[in-house]
Amino acid sequence: MKPLRLTLIAALTVLAAACGGGTGGTGVTSNTPSNAVSIGVMTKGSVIVNGVHFEDNTATIKIDDTSKTPNDLQSGMVVRLRGQINGDGVTGTAQVVNVSTEVRGTVQTHNAATVPPTFRVVGQTVFVDELTVFANFGVSPTAAGAVGQLVDATSVVEVHGLRDASGNILASRVELVQVPVAGNDELRGTVTGLSGTTFTLQNGTTNVTVNFSGATIVPAGPLVNNEIVEVHGTFSGTTFTATIINIEDDAQFEHQPGDEFEIEGQVSGCGATNPCTSFNVGSQAVQVNASTQFEGGAPTDLADGIRVEAEGHQFSGSTLIAEKIEFKRTRVILTGQVAAVTGALTPGTGHVGTVTVFGQVVQVTTLTDIRTSDSITAAERVEVRGFVDAVGNIVADRVDDTPGGNGDIVQAPVTAKVGNVLTLLVGNTSLTADLTGVTQLSDENGPVTTLAQFLAEVTPAPAPGGTIVKVKGTVSGGTITAIDEAEIED
Repeated sequence: MKPLRLTLIAALTVLAAACGGGTGGTGVTSNTPSNAVSIGVMTKGSVIVNGVHFEDNTATIKIDDTSKTPNDLQSGMVVRLRGQINGDGVTGTAQVVNVSTEVRGTVQTHNAATVPPTFRVVGQTVFVDELTVFANFGVSPTAAGAVGQLVDATSVVEVHGLRDASGNILASRVELVQVPVAGNDELRGTVTGLSGTTFTLQNGTTNVTVNFSGATIVPAGPLVNNEIVEVHGTFSGTTFTATIINIEDDAQFEHQPGDEFEIEGQVSGCGATNPCTSFNVGSQAVQVNASTQFEGGAPTDLADGIRVEAEGHQFSGSTLIAEKIEFKRTRVILTGQVAAVTGALTPGTGHVGTVTVFGQVVQVTTLTDIRTSDSITAAERVEVRGFVDAVGNIVADRVDDTPGGNGDIVQAPVTAKVGNVLTLLVGNTSLTADLTGVTQLSDENGPVTTLAQFLAEVTPAPAPGGTIVKVKGTVSGGTITAIDEAEIED
C-alpha cells in the first residue's frame, strides 16, 4: 500500500508549481538580522512570541491604543509585533508592540463543570484551559477553579485570547478586574451592517449591536464596514453603547518584501478537506506546498480548530506561503477499537465524556468535532485525532468513524529508542513499537530504504520534544506488533 505522505507530496508539488509569482523574501537564512512581523500569544521575558525572545527596552508599546512601558506587558497577552530577528532565529529586538484586549466586562454566566470550563462576558463565549494565565485571583487556580470564582454581577474580567471560526475566545489570559466601572466595558471585532448610528460588531457567528451615536471615533473619520475596531463603553442586555471607538491601524504590521511573517492562531476553512492546503490562521490566509516544513505533527493533522503557528517570507497576493507550520500542542492519532465510553457522545459538538482506545483514555470536550454516523459505542472502530495537554491528558479535536480492518494506527512522540524498539508516549502512558520486520518506511521526503536509516532520523526526547512517528500494526496491551508501516511525521 502506498503511504499517505507520498500522495500528499505529489499533490503539494502541483500546488507549489501553481503558486509562483508571489512577492516577498526568499526565506534564505543569514547571519544578519531580518525584519519581521510576529503575531501571537506572548510570554514575559522580555517578549517571547512564536519562539523568539525579543528585547523590548526600546520598543514603542501600546495596550488598547494607550502608551505603556515594558513592565505592562504580561504573559498570555496577544501581541502584534514588528522588529528584527537575529541570524540565530531565536533572539531579536522589538520595535513596535501592540496589545488589544479581546473583551472586558462583567461576567454574565459561568460554568466550571464543563470541559473545558467556560463563561460569557459582553455576549462572548470564553473557554479556559491549563494554558490560560490567570491574574489577580489571589491564588493560582486551575481553569475550573478560576471560573468558579467568577461571580455574576460583581466580577469584571479582562480577557486576551485567540478566536475560533465561530467567534469563541480561547483565553490565553484572564485578569480579574474586580469592580464594575461604568463605561469601562470593551469589545474588539469587525464592523458589519453599518446603518446610521448603529452597527453589528461581529466575531465569527458572535454578534453584538453597537450604538455609537455619542461616541468619539479615533482616528476621526467615518466608520466603514469590515474595519476592525475596539469599542469602549457600556454593555447592557444585548446592546453596547459606545463612548470611544478605536479603529485599528494594522499598516505597520503588514508584510513588506523581505520580512519574515509569523502568526499564531486557530485553523479554519479546511472543512472536510484532508490534506488541507489552503486555510486561515486566525484572519490570515495561508497556503502550504511541497516545501513547507511541519513541526509537531503532519500535513494530515491540519484541520479546523487546530492551533498552529505559520511562518514564511513570501506572499501571493494577501496569502502567506508557509515555509513552516508548527503545531502548538503535540498531535496524536489513535485508530482502532473503542474499549469503553462515558457520556452520550453523538455527532456534532457540545458533548462531554471519554473514549478509551488502546488503553488510552481520551477526553471528549464541548469543542470536539464528533463525525461518527451515530453515538459512539464500545467495540466500534474510530479514528481519534487530538493533542496531549500540559498535564498529559489526551484531548480529542475530532472523532471519526473508520472502516473495519486496515490495522491499528498510533501517532505520538518518541520518548525512547532501544535497538529496533521505539517507545511512543501517547498520554500519561506509553506504547512500545518493535519495528523489526516493518515493510514500508517513510519520512517527510518520501520512502526510506533501510530501517537503520529510518531509526537514525528518530530522536527520542521527553514529550513533546521527541520525533513524531506514526506506526500501523496491531496493538495489544501496551505493545504494537506486526507493524507494516512506519512514518516520520516531522
